[in-house]
Amino acid sequence: MKIHFSRLGIYSCFLFIVFFAFPVWATQGLLESKEPFEKKTIDEVQDLIEIDGLIIDRTITRLGRDFYSAFSMKVNNKYNNLEVNLTVKERPTALSGSIITVVHFERIIYRSSLSPGQREADEKAEQAVQSINQYLVKWKAEKLFSDTFDLGSSEI
Repeated sequence: MKIHFSRLGIYSCFLFIVFFAFPVWATQGLLESKEPFEKKTIDEVQDLIEIDGLIIDRTITRLGRDFYSAFSMKVNNKYNNLEVNLTVKERPTALSGSIITVVHFERIIYRSSLSPGQREADEKAEQAVQSINQYLVKWKAEKLFSDTFDLGSSEI
């Protein structure tokens, strides 16, 4: 008795394993926890779901990407464990190059116009890191001393 495997048969077997069998095997280990999801507090569930330390790139032009790369390198060098997510947005303009904005939870931390040139992108990135440093100190203090008696921290 000879068994013949065609390319289509092997390919369909591979697709079955990747799309049907593997997700079941992978989620079995994730869903089996010592404590059910319903018994966890909102903050514990949010800590499981939320990823901190992201610097999101919403730039469009080469000038904005130069700023983003310089900014993200400087932030990662200064903060080993960044506890917040930041978004770098760019709005190109006809006259001044671009307007760069660094945002945290829809709150503008830093905004500046950026004219073409690598040197200026580095200087503006350094200024943005200093603004981020001041903002984070203020934000952490507000977070520590905020009254969460009636509302959870996720509801404020």
